[in-house]
Amino acid sequence: MQEQKSWLPYVLLVVLALIWGSSFILMKEGLKVMTSVQMAAYRISVCGLVFFPFVLKHFKRIEPKDRKYALLAGLMGSGIPAFLFAIAQQHINSSLAGILNAMTPIFTLIIAVVVTKLVLPKTKFIGVIIGFLGALAIIIGKMYVAGADSSTPAFTDIKYVLMVVLATLLYGSNINLIKNKLAKYNAFVIATTPLFMISIIAMLIMAFTNWSNISEYPSEQVYKSFGAVTALAILGTSLSLILFNRLVQLSGPVFASSVTYFIPFVAVFFGLLDGEEVIWIQLVGMSLILTGVYLINRKTSQKPAQKAS
Repeated sequence: MQEQKSWLPYVLLVVLALIWGSSFILMKEGLKVMTSVQMAAYRISVCGLVFFPFVLKHFKRIEPKDRKYALLAGLMGSGIPAFLFAIAQQHINSSLAGILNAMTPIFTLIIAVVVTKLVLPKTKFIGVIIGFLGALAIIIGKMYVAGADSSTPAFTDIKYVLMVVLATLLYGSNINLIKNKLAKYNAFVIATTPLFMISIIAMLIMAFTNWSNISEYPSEQVYKSFGAVTALAILGTSLSLILFNRLVQLSGPVFASSVTYFIPFVAVFFGLLDGEEVIWIQLVGMSLILTGVYLINRKTSQKPAQKAS
C-alpha cells in the first residue's frame, strides 16, 4: 500500500500534464465562435453545474471562517485566470500560452517565501532568476514578431503576454492558499466549493452578455467550439482541480506546481499540429523557464532554511 501511495503523485502529475497541456488548443477552438468573455463565463458556469449536486452536500463542511478563503481560491485558481487566458489567446497562440504557463512553480516559490519569510536557498534563487530570464526571452521574441508585422504594435502583444504571466502569478498564490488555509479539507471539497461559488458570478455574466454573434457562424463550427469548451470545463477545470488539489495534499505546493514542467511540451505539440509557428527564441525561453523550474524543485543537501530575523 505504501509503495502505491509513493507512486500516486507521479501518476497524477502525468495525467494533469496531458489534460492541462491540451487546454490551450481547446480554448483556441472555443474562441473561433465565442468572445473571450463568453468563453470564460461559459467554462466556469459549466463547472458550477457539474459540481452543484455535490456542493449541496459538501458546502457545510467548509467552516464559516474558511469560506472567504474558498471564494478567494475560486477566483485565483480558476475564475480570473480563465478570463485572462481567454483574452490573451485572442492575440497569442496556444503554444506560447502553454509555455508561459510554466511560470507557475516560480511564482509558487516566490509567494511561499514572501508568506513564510524563509531564506531562499541559493539553488532555488538561481532557478527563479533563470525562469524570469526565460520569460524575458519570450517577451523579446514576441516584440520581434510584432516588429516584423507593422500592423501589430509590440506593446499590444506584450500586454497579452503579461496577462498570461499574471494568471500564473494567481495560480502560484492559489497553491499556497490551499496549502496554508484549506489543506485540512479533502480534495473534492476544495475543488467543488470554490468553483461553484465563482460559477454564480460567471452565470450572471452570461445572463448579461449578448450572444447574438453566435448566429453568424455555421452550426457545425458552433457545436465544435461549444464541445471543446465543455470538454475544457469538465476535464480541464472540474476533474483536474480535484486531482490537482489531491496532489497538493500528497506532495506539497512546489512539487504539485511542477506539473507545469510538462505542460509546455503537450501545448507545443498540439499547437504544431494545428499549424502554429514556434520561433527559436520561444523555445529558448521555454528551456530557460523549465531549467528554472527544475532547479526550484531540485532537492538540496542543505539544512532547512531558517527564518529571517
